Amino acid sequence: VGATSVTVLRSMWQAYWLLEHWEGSNNAFHQLAESLSEVQERFDDFLKKLVDAGWDVKQINIKVPKEFI
Repeated sequence: VGATSVTVLRSMWQAYWLLEHWEGSNNAFHQLAESLSEVQERFDDFLKKLVDAGWDVKQINIKVPKEFI
């Protein structure tokens, strides 16, 4: 598809943030904007913590359950 491991990880981080902070569809655009702001503010720190813990962020394997494919 052409996405890098870091791009996929960033998308997953944002999706998880939305899952944890979702307040309903009445203000979906606001929540998406807030999630983008959170990604911009916090993702680099998250990535640094992964690297510090020994992760190779350029080589991430994601297992997706068959029911999601």
